[in-house]
Amino acid sequence: MVKLHILHADMDAFFSAVEQRENSELKGKAVIIGGVNLSNRGVVSTASYEARKFGVHSAMPIAQAKKLCPKGVYLPARHSLYKETSQDIFKILKKYTPLVEKLSIDEAFLDVNGCERLYGDAVEIAAQIKEEVKRKTELTISVGVSVNKFLAKLASDFEKPDGLTVIRADDIKSFMYSLDINKIWGVGDVFAAKLAEEGVYKARDIWPYSLEELKDKFGKAGVKLFFLSRGMDNREVKSQGEIKSVSHEETFVDNISNQDKLFAYLFKMSEKVSFRLHSNSLKGTTIFIKVRYADFSTFSRQKSLKVAVNSSEEIYQTAKKLLANDNLLKKPLRLLGVGVSNLCQEGQEQLNLFAEADDQLDQTIDKLKRKYGFNKISRARKLYLNDD
Repeated sequence: MVKLHILHADMDAFFSAVEQRENSELKGKAVIIGGVNLSNRGVVSTASYEARKFGVHSAMPIAQAKKLCPKGVYLPARHSLYKETSQDIFKILKKYTPLVEKLSIDEAFLDVNGCERLYGDAVEIAAQIKEEVKRKTELTISVGVSVNKFLAKLASDFEKPDGLTVIRADDIKSFMYSLDINKIWGVGDVFAAKLAEEGVYKARDIWPYSLEELKDKFGKAGVKLFFLSRGMDNREVKSQGEIKSVSHEETFVDNISNQDKLFAYLFKMSEKVSFRLHSNSLKGTTIFIKVRYADFSTFSRQKSLKVAVNSSEEIYQTAKKLLANDNLLKKPLRLLGVGVSNLCQEGQEQLNLFAEADDQLDQTIDKLKRKYGFNKISRARKLYLNDD
């Protein structure tokens, strides 16, 4: 039998919960955190569970939230306070295992294999983490326990807030049988609509399809769907110390010469790199690009920055300049890639006074991507790729 050893730990409505802890008068009230300011053009960073009853959620425009919940308490984000609390939480997580993969300020995967002699089995460790976080921070955390990362993530979201859900190897088939297809990582609204045309609404509806059929119909997304619909995921938990650089590249089925389309792909890849950097609280000072032509000749360029970055916009704009400076788009491309190296932890870099607004938007978008899949939300410049 496959062993339970992966945990996904996720704080409950983290920013708003911290504010309720700091001010007892806010407990039980609808608390909405709205970025660095509360202008109607801003977006919701976090909504308390009391606010969610009114339909308020992350990434919603503040103006819309105020219409849904006019009597809510709207507060600007206090990121230094949240980071300080996050550090306390991650100290607790790292007590139980060195294999902690930080996904965001309030979320992480843990691999507790080999830690049983010290702390008990995976379920016992999850219970201890919940108790210790509650005792030391006065906050609640939901933990999912399973045999892989995908199932542990599903489990942690199953009984929020303050949940502890276990998906054992023997439970996988029954659990996946009734799971809505849009709960699977990577299945956003557009993909779900395509699947609905095929009569696919639940994970079980994918099971009659072979791997080859799904690959033919949906490409890489179909391959991923084949395995995830069966609860299969072979990704390992990786601690931050193992990450030296973050990059993404794509080899195109047909060589591409259209620059607008190439720039749309470049931004898509910049978003993915930014997402991974934010997930691990990392920034980098070197942006690099890679191109390959039809004759397989390959070229790379890089630029070092004075200030470490992790926003999709900054990565994209720097990469775009690298491509333009040496006229690297003069011929059709077979492959395009972008990445960031010379990494450092957030908070240890020289500060960029002008990056705050875009960073907040990036982090809000990242939060939606983690919950609903990478293609759930994006910037308008990627619309060029809608037909791909």
